[in-house]
Amino acid sequence: MFKRIGIFGKYDGIACWDTINRLLQHLLSHDKTVLLDSASCADFPHQRYGVEVIDRLELVKHIDIAIVVGGDGTFLDVARSVVDHDIPILGINLGRLGFLTDISPNEMLNTLDEVMVGECEYEQRNLIHVQIRKDGKLEFDQLALNDVVIHKTDSPRMIEFETEVDGRFLNTQRSDGMIIATPTGSTAYALSAGGPILDPRLDVLSLVSVNPHTMSTRPYVIPGSSVVRIYPHKNCNGMAHIICDGQLTHNIGQGHETTISRHKKFIQMIHPKGHDHFELLRAKLRWGDKL
Repeated sequence: MFKRIGIFGKYDGIACWDTINRLLQHLLSHDKTVLLDSASCADFPHQRYGVEVIDRLELVKHIDIAIVVGGDGTFLDVARSVVDHDIPILGINLGRLGFLTDISPNEMLNTLDEVMVGECEYEQRNLIHVQIRKDGKLEFDQLALNDVVIHKTDSPRMIEFETEVDGRFLNTQRSDGMIIATPTGSTAYALSAGGPILDPRLDVLSLVSVNPHTMSTRPYVIPGSSVVRIYPHKNCNGMAHIICDGQLTHNIGQGHETTISRHKKFIQMIHPKGHDHFELLRAKLRWGDKL
């Protein structure tokens, strides 16, 4: 099914070289065309295999599948890059939790063989599109697979902001910030802030306040098609951060308007056959462990 494979690694390089080395040998022995991502594999000794290292913007135009070797953070980074090109993505887990990269290095070659002949499972996940404007000028335009976090800066003071959903006023709140999470991100920062665990098959977004001033402020789930608009209250003169997937940051203050909506395309994740999200939750959240 897949002839041209793109491999993406961790940015710290050497930690994933052995796994990429095994992947390359296996794929090339099966007459696959393999391309390496220059952003993460520039230092990999690719010359011995005769494969190319290509700039990511160009790479995504020439591959049928993206294989991510790393942890969930690496997966998030690559997902934002490939989603607009309708490239399915598969994760080899070198991290700790592995909610997204769910294939172990010990099982990856057998799993790859099954994936290459279509014996796998596909799952679509929604992404968030974030735009920040000031005085009508676009300053920030990015995607997030997990979440978008509005958070106060290093000041101990809370921030005060207003939220609209689909053009209707929702509330004004004073808090340390708010997390807008996809179902994928519901088991990340949003979970530690008291948000709900959302089934990844749902097309929704959750709004989870971070240390709100009033106890009545609770997590709220909205349709994935909703458009959220957030802007500082007129009495708020401080600064805050907008953070996408914990990786992309922009500062906002009075006069900024942040618009959050579902991205036009869904990411297509590949899982090994028999994948069970509930089993993953039990393992990672240690449900059922004896005290």
